[in-house]
Formats: sequence, structure tokens, C-alpha cells
Amino acid sequence: MASEAAVSGSGSTDLSPAQQLMERHAAEEAHRATVEDVVDEEDIAHPPPSGTASAAEPNDESTPTLPSTLSEKAAGKQKAQDSPRANTPLNTQSEEAFPSLGTPKSRGPASVPAAWGRKPASVGRGTNGVTNGAAQVSSNVPSRASTPASGMLTPSSTLPSQADSQGGPALSSMSIPGRYAERVQFAPSQLTPRNQLKKPVKDVLNEINKRSKAKVEMKTGPQGMIIFEGQGPVEAVRQALKEVANQLGSKQSVKVAVPASVRAHVIGRQGATIQAISKRTGARIQVPKQEDSTAMDEDDDSSTIDVVIEGDAVAAEMARREIESIVNERTSTVNMRLRDVPAEYFPFLAGAHNSRINAIQEGRDVRVQIPQYHTWSSQAPPQAPPNRQPAAFAPQAGSSIQISGDRQAAAEARAEIERQSAVDISSSWATKGNAMHDFLEKTGCTVILPPDSEDSEILTIVGPADRLEDAMNEVMELASSMQMSSVDIAKQHPKAPQGAQAHARNVTRYLQQRQAIEELERLHDARIIVPTSIDSPSAWEIYSREAKNAMRARTDIMNLISGHPPTRLSPVDVDPFYHQHLQQQAAQQLRNDYGVHLVIPDDIEDSPQVLLVYEGPTAASNYELPRRQPSAAEVRDFEKALSDAQAHILGLISGQQDIVSRDIDAPSKFHDKIQRYVDGQQQSLPAGKFPVQLMMGGRPQQRQAAPSNGVSMRGPSNAVDDLVERVMAFIEQEKQDEVERGFVTSFDFPQRYANVLIGKRGENIKKLRDEFDVDIQVNDGKIELKGPQAKANACKAHIMALAKKLEDEATYTLKIKPQYHRELIGAKGSQVNRLQERYNVRINFPRSTPTPDEDQSASDATAGAQRGHFNQAPDEVVIRGPKRGADEAREELLNLLQWTIDNSHLASVSVAPDQIPSLIGAGGREMENMRLSTGAQIDVPSRDAIASSDRAEIRIRGTKKQVEDAKKLLQERAKVFDDTITRTLDVDKRHHRTIIGGGGSNIRDIVMKAGGSDDRRELARMVRFPRADSDESQIRVEGSKDVVDKIIASIEAIASQLASQTTEHIEVAPEKHRLLIGRGGETRRNLESQFNVGIDVPKQTTTGAARSQVKLSGQPVDVEKAKAHILTLVKDQEGETVLIPRHVHHAIADNGQFFRRLRNDHKVTVDHAGQQPPPKPVAPQPRRGNNNGGSLPLITDDAATSAANFSWELHDASAAEGGDGDIPWILRGPNAESVAKAKSALERALQDAEKHTHMGFLILPDPRAYRLVVGPGGSQINAIRKQTGTKVSVPRDQTRGEAIEIAGSREGCEEAKEIILNLVKGQEQ
Repeated sequence: MASEAAVSGSGSTDLSPAQQLMERHAAEEAHRATVEDVVDEEDIAHPPPSGTASAAEPNDESTPTLPSTLSEKAAGKQKAQDSPRANTPLNTQSEEAFPSLGTPKSRGPASVPAAWGRKPASVGRGTNGVTNGAAQVSSNVPSRASTPASGMLTPSSTLPSQADSQGGPALSSMSIPGRYAERVQFAPSQLTPRNQLKKPVKDVLNEINKRSKAKVEMKTGPQGMIIFEGQGPVEAVRQALKEVANQLGSKQSVKVAVPASVRAHVIGRQGATIQAISKRTGARIQVPKQEDSTAMDEDDDSSTIDVVIEGDAVAAEMARREIESIVNERTSTVNMRLRDVPAEYFPFLAGAHNSRINAIQEGRDVRVQIPQYHTWSSQAPPQAPPNRQPAAFAPQAGSSIQISGDRQAAAEARAEIERQSAVDISSSWATKGNAMHDFLEKTGCTVILPPDSEDSEILTIVGPADRLEDAMNEVMELASSMQMSSVDIAKQHPKAPQGAQAHARNVTRYLQQRQAIEELERLHDARIIVPTSIDSPSAWEIYSREAKNAMRARTDIMNLISGHPPTRLSPVDVDPFYHQHLQQQAAQQLRNDYGVHLVIPDDIEDSPQVLLVYEGPTAASNYELPRRQPSAAEVRDFEKALSDAQAHILGLISGQQDIVSRDIDAPSKFHDKIQRYVDGQQQSLPAGKFPVQLMMGGRPQQRQAAPSNGVSMRGPSNAVDDLVERVMAFIEQEKQDEVERGFVTSFDFPQRYANVLIGKRGENIKKLRDEFDVDIQVNDGKIELKGPQAKANACKAHIMALAKKLEDEATYTLKIKPQYHRELIGAKGSQVNRLQERYNVRINFPRSTPTPDEDQSASDATAGAQRGHFNQAPDEVVIRGPKRGADEAREELLNLLQWTIDNSHLASVSVAPDQIPSLIGAGGREMENMRLSTGAQIDVPSRDAIASSDRAEIRIRGTKKQVEDAKKLLQERAKVFDDTITRTLDVDKRHHRTIIGGGGSNIRDIVMKAGGSDDRRELARMVRFPRADSDESQIRVEGSKDVVDKIIASIEAIASQLASQTTEHIEVAPEKHRLLIGRGGETRRNLESQFNVGIDVPKQTTTGAARSQVKLSGQPVDVEKAKAHILTLVKDQEGETVLIPRHVHHAIADNGQFFRRLRNDHKVTVDHAGQQPPPKPVAPQPRRGNNNGGSLPLITDDAATSAANFSWELHDASAAEGGDGDIPWILRGPNAESVAKAKSALERALQDAEKHTHMGFLILPDPRAYRLVVGPGGSQINAIRKQTGTKVSVPRDQTRGEAIEIAGSREGCEEAKEIILNLVKGQEQ
């Protein structure tokens, strides 16, 4: 029977409720604060009492919540309306009123195992922990191991009305200024028997009353309860009642199971937390040492430690509640591993197709992971016991069920799994067959297969005993329905150079390593058995329920083997010593350089042969196995690549020393030390050196048997010999150290740094023990080292240096709201990594469950910090490091926080989803412009986020001004868009081009006149025409109503006008089309604008009669005017034909310059009556030598002879021009006079061209002399041209080696050359 202890206020219940109410009002009005009302802050051990509590039901067993931290002095400073609380009856259910003076009745067994989390249970609380006038409701989550020991009864709080309902004395409460009354009640079993007390109860109470300002009396309560009531000042009453509980209460022990990860937080820094709890409650608390508790996985919260609490019932309950409060604050989600569930149960717990897992997870924030178990590996299922008894299944190492998520949901999931695993399951033995999920769903049993490495035809059926027979029958039926086929792959390539059997083994090994066998099984729903040993037959066995699947798999295998002839594979013998090196260092290079895949034999194969397989340049992840016989060209590629790859591998290991093995004898107790020593010796080997392989006695990979205490080394001979010598010396030193291991030294070490020295789970101290080979004991600020003297002294120096470093270390815990953590950490941890590197500190942000939109790729440093501090409060950031660096990092982080806060103003603007594309713009340019102009961060929701919403919320972030500017801009655009209307009008498609106009000029004018924007992108959005290749004729117009109406009115007017247009064709000779088009189409545009018509001139590619048809469209009157003007424009002009020899055509045309002079000077045009001009001749080029074949003159030559050191070449230009006959030049002009002048100019040009029979190239030694040839304003060169009748061209850049070109008659060219040389010579003189 559970007993109770209660605390309540004292008073009288003789008055009626009405009289009590009047008396209370009078007391409140008459009350004036006295000195006794306010307790000194330093004397407060517990908060002051809470306000009035209403009566609870008689059977109310709710547990009070933890006390509030509000002091009485602080409470006295509250608003005036809060003051009546001090005069209302005491809420004895409140933990604040009297913490831990009672516990609820003995808890029944928890329905689910407990788990922990930072989220406390839901508690209804008002000011100071009590809802006005209502009793508190405590957490209903039971503690896992806080149940009292057998026979122990813990006290609990009871309201005064409870006592009344149980027939006890009327115990109401009344607060009088300066006086306070409180009571605590115990069950008889919670008090020390009278015969065991040193003094009578009355004497104990008298002593307490003498020492205290309070008066304590003992009374008898209902149902045999013992009540102790105290009156006096608040603190005096509470202290007196605690002394009563300490002296009269029986000593009890409570075990509280807490997660091992919270152990450090229960203890606190240097034991501060646990000492404070013991001081406040008076209980003794024992936490097991770290080395005494079982080391569990870091991510396994199911590992717990038992915290033992000893003391009286009140003290024990107070301590228990405070410890559980720490647990609740420090854990959020849990990760549990169920290691005691046999693997044979896994298929049943998961259910067919994971149905039971889904049922457990449904509606819960929890994830359950149950490993698949259909094939046993190291531990075969037990044999079925006789008489259909349940089999004794045992858990398997390394196989566990993982549960993660919300603590309550995880606890429920665990309870459900443990309930389901309690079902009796039996096993039976049968022949090998096939089925998994479907078999489980149909029979309620599962099948466990032996591994492929086991030569066994036995499988195990596991399930309820009453269903095993049906499952056996189903297995037999499945086995009898299996179809079997085989394929001997050795017969595919019987002439393989290595032998058919050897090639078959190589292909099988390669395909197994490539996981092609599993892929074939999946594709064809079949089971494929391949040979497992060298002596096994080369045939593959195929099993399938359907014969057609087996045949398809067989065909696919045959094709696969055909695609891997012996030319694609090349075995290479390499000493197994090099295998690991080749796999790590050469495999990827072979793939990249030669397209060759490297297959290394497994350790168990003990084979020296590595296999090279050609796969080509395709990436390994994208490679598809070939299924056809390669061509001859492909075979040549195979052989070349494999040959090169083989040469590369042999080159890597060539020049190495012989591989040898050496055995030495070493006591087994030194084996681990030898392994660490050898690893340290070989950590920094130079490139090209191979580490020696070290094998302890009895290891399966050892090549030569060694004694049980032996150590075997294998590697290059020199390296092995050297290492053997050093290891032998190391062993001798270890033996000597064993003799000196009795040396002991001790020294002081700051206790506050003991945890750092020890490390997480003893990692640091273990590392020191291994490094210095000494035993290290840490105890209460003392460190004791035991071992060889030299090593002990070295370890001492290391630890003292660590202490000095830690003395300078500072730790800051900053309170930063989680909403700013992401910005402070930065993208991929950039911000926090920068601070850590700059100041040599460690910055730890709390680990939290990431949301989908958070960056998951945090840096390794940040992730590591989070793993080490996963129990930080969500708003704590810890900076740890050297004091100076920590100070500077703290200051910079706080500055960054302030900047983040200043730039974290938020706003949102609601826009229509259809407006999002226009706000983003092409390539995001519009959005980027807005961000640049405002400086704010603007986030647009994704399509999925706005798919089901009528409005889209655009979020803005930045400084206050940035947010305001961006919000204003977006709101303006949203208003414009919301006011936008869309209208369509149907216009004959043949009018669209006219409405758009050349280059969009017409539609641009229409939009601008209507009040629209002249921006091209905005204009394209407002008026949209259908595509030219579309059959649609609707024009879409959107914008504000006024603008849209004006645009549509203009388009309709134009369309109406175009509908009344007429079209007429006029004949214009093709050679006169240029008169209508003009340069760059200028003439046509002018005509269209002048007569308001459209003119369509046929393209040059048009053939037939349409080539001369010029189309005019417009109003009839305008068309007639334009027609008359065009006919006048193209009327035949005065013309005359002149025949020009074809070989001088280009010389006269002068790259079109002559035509332009005729048109500009005489208004005369030239055509050739449709004939094509002759091809342009190849102009002579200088050979860059002098006429005597000498070298090019140099600028460094003697000035006296430099004039003679010129280069001169003369070429016959007429020989370079090809083509015979004449080409007509038809001269057309406005009148005969113009034509005559043009003809005269042409004849002069013809005469000049016929004279230009030669081309000379003159190169002067000094480029600076070229300016003499030109003369001031070109006077000199013009004089030369006039005197000699030649055409002289001086190069513009006048760089060395460029020739002066002289065109004319032979005599003229020679004369011009002499004049130029004389000019140069005269200048030099």
C-alpha cells in the first residue's frame, strides 16, 4: 500500500465558507508589508510559496512540477495585483511551495520503456509555476529506473481538501503577516520505528523548536497518517520540517537510470551540479565512474547508468526530481539499439514487405530500421528441438534493431517490438529453395539460407510451431516447381591461350567483382550458382520457377561470355605483397590512361594472379558489359591497351628488391606494442617505397607458419632486414622496461582539467598510455605515473605542458538564438571555419535536426564540433581556446551577430503566381537587378510551394531600409500586375506583319501612343503575336485597362484599313530592283512612308516570271500614286554600252571605287547585261629579295651604301590576269550629257589600265625613308605618279620589309623606282 506525505498550510476550518471569505478580504485590506515578509536573498534555498490552489479530487496523484527559480525578494517586486497571493491558502501540490516533500503514490509499471528528451512534458503553469487558482498537472512520463527499492514508500503532496475528504482533521491554511504555517505528512512505514530512534519523537521536536524560530507539532491524520505542522517564518518552517524528515524519516535508497551521455551534465563542472543538489536536498548522490560504466556507442541512447540516491524520503525525492529535470533538458531525440533480439525474429518484426515497420512508424515521429536477414553468415540457426518445442534463438553480434526519433514515440516503438518479439517461434530444417517476402506473407514463416561460401543444401524455416508444417509444404512445392538450366562457359572459348577452364574462371571472377551475376538474377528472376573453387566444374547453374526465365538468363549469359573473349582479359602474375598497393595506387590510373579494369584476388584466394580487363575509356560507373563478339579492330585495341597496362604494372614493381619473409620470436604480450611501433616507423615512407607487411602468429594471411609467439614480416629484403633489427632492439628495450616498470612518480594536476586529460571515454589518457608506455592514474588533482623512469618523466613533462596550455584556455558560452545560427556558421561552415583558423579556437554550435531547406553540407570541423557537443542547449554557442584568441573570436562573433540581427529584418509581399516569371526575368536578370538596386535578399518560392495556392509569398530580408525599398518596389509591381487585364482580338494573319512594321516600329508606335513602355521586353509582354509558323490569328494584349483599350482600338483601326487594301503587281526588270531598294533598304522605306503603301520586292533567289513582279499593297488611291512614281523611277534611262576587255575589268573597277565615282559624280550607274564579272586575278607578290638574288638590306648597313642596298622586283602584271574577251559596261544616266561624261571617264581609265602592264616592288633599307616618297601632304608621291604615269602605293605602317608597289608600264615603273632612290640618296647626302 502506497503511503503519502503531504505539505499544506495550517489554519482553522471551523468557519463557514462565507465567513472565511470575509475574513480573507479583511486580511487582504488590512495587510501591510513587514520586514518578515521579505526574506534576505542569501538565505533563500527555495522559492516562496505559490498562489492559491483549488481543491483536488481525493484520488489525485499528480506529481508536483519542478520549482521555479523566482526568489521571494523578486516576488515581492511584482505588480501590486500579485500581492494577495501571499495571503491565500498554500498550494501543497506546488513543488515551489516545498520542493520534494513528497512523491506520488507508487507508480505502476510503465506501459513503455522510458526515453529522454529536452522537451519536457506538458505542464500547465501560471506565474511561479501555478495557474491562477488551479493545481498544477505534472509530467506523466515515468522514469525508467526511479522506482523505489522494494518496500520503500515515498511521500507525496496532498491538498487540505484531500485530508477533509478522508475524514482527517480540517486542515485549512491562513497566512498571517509575519507568520506562515506548513505541514508534511508521512505514512508510518516512511518513519523510523520508535524503538530505533535515539530520542523520543517529542524530544526531537522540542530540540528542533528550540533551535528554530518555527514551532513544529505532530498530529495524527486520516488513515493513520502522521502529520507534522510548522508555524513561523517561511524559511524557518521549511528548515524545521526538513530536520524532522531527516531525523525521524527512514533512510531509503533510490536508483535513477539516466542516459550515459548525460552523466557529465548530472555531475557538472568539477562536480558543481551534483554537489549543489546534495546541498539543497540533503541526499547523498553516487554516480558510477566512467571506467566502471559500460562503453556504448555514441549514437545509442539506450545505454544508461544507475545514479544512486540515499537519504530520507523527502531528500531522495527532491534529488530524484532535480536529476530527472537535467535529463529532460539535455536530451531531445533518442537513438536506441535493440541488441538482444535474435536475428531470426527480424523478418517477422519487419513484416511482409515491411508492413509492420510501416504500421509502427505511422503517425509517430520515429524511424525503425530492422536489418534484412534471409541468409546467415557466421552463426547458423539452431536445430529444431524435439516435440515441437520452441527453438532457443540467440542474438548475434553486430545485428541490432535501430530506433530513432521523438523519445516518447521511440519508447512506444520499442515496447511494440519487444511485445512482438515475445511470440514463441520454432525452427525446422528442409532442403534448399527460394522465397522471401511473399513466402512470409503467405505462410507466416520465413526462410533462412546458408551463405554461398557454405557447401550446404540445407535451409532453415523459422516461424510459429503451428504453421511450420504448412511452410514446409510450401517450400517443397516451390522446390519442385523450380526449373534448372546450366551453361558451360568454358565451351564458349575452347582455344583460349591460358586454357578454356582458366579463362572461364577469370571471366567468372571478373563478373562477380563487377556484380554482374546479381544483375542477371534481378533481370531474369532467377538464381545463378557459379563455381566456387578451382577444381569445380566451369558450368553455371540457373534456377528459376519459370522455364522461360531460365532460358532467357542462359541466353544472356552466353552473350555476356561472347563479349569477353580471351583477348579482352589478361592475367598477370604479381607477388601478393604488391596487391594492396596496386589496388590503392594503380587501379584508377590504369582506368584513366588505358581503359583497363584491375581485378585483385581476395585474401582467401591466396593467388598471385591479378586480372586486367579492357573496358574502354567509359567511366566505371557508366560502363555497360558487352554482349557481342568484338570486331577485329576492337581486338587490336584490346591487345594494345592490355599490353600497355601490363607494362605499366610491371614497371611499378620492377627494380624492387626480392620479397622475403622473416620470422622472429616475441612474447605475445608485446604483440600490440610491436604493431604500434612498426606502424609508427612506416608512417612517412618516401615515394616508391613499399611498407613491410607485419603478421602476428596464427593469422590466416601469413604465408609462412610462425610459432604461436612469432611475428612474421614480409617485404623487400633490405627493408625487412632493417625492420627486423629495429624490432629486435625494441623487444629488448621492452624487456628492460618490464624490469623498471616499478618506478612510480606522482604530481599535482588541476582537477578542473581532469576531464580534458582523460578525454571522451578515456581516449586521451589511453593515447598517452600507448605513446609513453606507462600506467596513468588520475585521482582528485593527483596524477600517478607508473612505468620505466625515462618514459614516466617524459609523460610527466607532456602532461605538465598540457596543464600550462589549459591554464591559458578560456571557455565562453554565448546565448544566441537558433534562428541566427545558420548565418553565423556560413555556407558549408565558411564563417565559423574562418574564425577557428584565425584565432586558433574551437567554436561549437548545438546540433539540431536539419530542416529540408537547410544546407546539409556543413564543414568537417563544424560537424565534428557538433558531434562532441550534441547535448548543448539549442541557444548556446561555446567558444573554447587560448584566452586571447577566445576573447577576439567572441568579440568578432558578437559583432557578426549584431550585424546579422541588423540585417535580419523580414517582410513578405503577396503576388499572383503568374507574376513570378516576369519578376524573375530571363535568366533571373530582373530579380538580380532588384536585389542589386535595393541590397535586400529576395527569396521567391518554388513552383511546388505555390502550386496549390492562389497567392505566392515573396520573402525579403535585409536592413530596415533595404527591406522597405524592396517591399515598396515589389508592391508597386504587384499592384500593376493585379490591375493588369488581358484581352485578345482576332486579326487576319496576313495583316500581322504590317501591324508589327519593320523592326517592330509600327507596334512600338502604337504602344507608346497608348501610354505603354518603350522597353523592348515590356513591349513584347504587352502585345504578343502568334508565331509565323502557327495557324493562330489571335493577338494577345495585356496591361492596364486604359492602355489595353487604346492599343486594341489602334490595332482594330489598322486592321480595318488593311482589310480595305488592294494589291497590285507591276513589272520591274530585276536589274532595276536596286533602284527601288536603295542602300540598306532606305529607298523602299522612304517610298512606303511617303505613299503609305507596302512594297514587296522579289528576292534574288526568286526565279521565273515572279522575279520581275513587284507587289504594292495599300489603299487604292495610295497604290496608284506609288505605282506612277515607281514607273517613273524605273523608266529606261539614257544609256550606252562600252565593251571592256575582261583582263582589265578589275583594274578599272578598283574594288568598286570606279562605280561609286561614276554614281556620285555623274549620277550614272553601270550594269553588265546580266553577265558575271570575271574572277579577280591573283596579284603578283614580292619574293622579298633584291634583283640580284641578294639578301634583304638591313638598317644597320653602312649609310654610304644603304641606298644601293635596296630590293627591287618587277613582274609582268598582264601575265597574272586571266580571261579573254570583253564584258559589256552599260552606262545609264538621267541624260545623254551625264552618260557621255561617264563614258569619257571610262575610256581614260581603260587607257590607264592597258598601260599598267607591270608591277614593281621596291623595299628600302630604312623604313623611315618611306616618308620622303610621300612628301608633305602627299605632294611628292603625286608628282611621281604624274611624271611617270604610274600608280604608286606606299605601305601605311611602313614596317621593315613592306614593299612600295608601283603599277604601270615597264618604263614608267623603272623611272618611278629611280626617282624614289634618288630622293632617298639625296636625303642621306
